[in-house]
Amino acid sequence: MSKEKTKIDIDKINIFTHPRYMKVWGSQFTKACGSDTFGVAPDLLRLNFLMEKFVKDYNFHMEELSKTHQADAHVKDYRRLEEE
Repeated sequence: MSKEKTKIDIDKINIFTHPRYMKVWGSQFTKACGSDTFGVAPDLLRLNFLMEKFVKDYNFHMEELSKTHQADAHVKDYRRLEEE
């Protein structure tokens, strides 16, 4: 029985939610950059999409981390006040 690889569609996921997704994004970015050695021109449309995807997903991820951090800080402050 062979294991089928599930294709990761980065268009539908946040690339910061798993290292594998970032790796797929990086591979696609590298490919879109083209190759001077083999005379392959960059795919500027794909590069633009991948850069926008990175920024959008990064900003969302950082916002979520900030919310979590703020909630944690609030709990810590509340506990500190209880101790006083």
